Amino acid sequence: MKMIKKRSLVTYYLLSILTLGIYAIVFWHKLAKDVNVLCEGDGKKTMKYFPAWLLGIITGSIFVTVWKAKLGSRLQYNAERYGLRFSESGGLVAAYSVLGIVGSHIILVKNFNRMAEAYNAYNGLVDPEADKKTDLFAD
Repeated sequence: MKMIKKRSLVTYYLLSILTLGIYAIVFWHKLAKDVNVLCEGDGKKTMKYFPAWLLGIITGSIFVTVWKAKLGSRLQYNAERYGLRFSESGGLVAAYSVLGIVGSHIILVKNFNRMAEAYNAYNGLVDPEADKKTDLFAD
């Protein structure tokens, strides 16, 4: 069992700009992989991001919007197992994505970070460097 690391949106945006979008693909790929760990046993599997991204190119970003909406719904559905409750649905994530609002990323990363923290605590997984660093931009 591995510790799930929290994600930073500031790092996401900075590195995505510096790498001309390559980091964005890596970020969502790794996040989706970790969501599959967090939500294991729910009978679903989050599709890898790279194929979703490719289909997004073909469909004018529609497929990526649906992928993110499903990700948001899956996080919301599985939150209860960690004693959490997320009011933001996949539909809200999709609406923000369609409108071009970064709120969809904020919702997904915030909820992912809360679930990762609960998962790590539940499984007794502790970051040995946690007391040495302060990440102002992670939830």
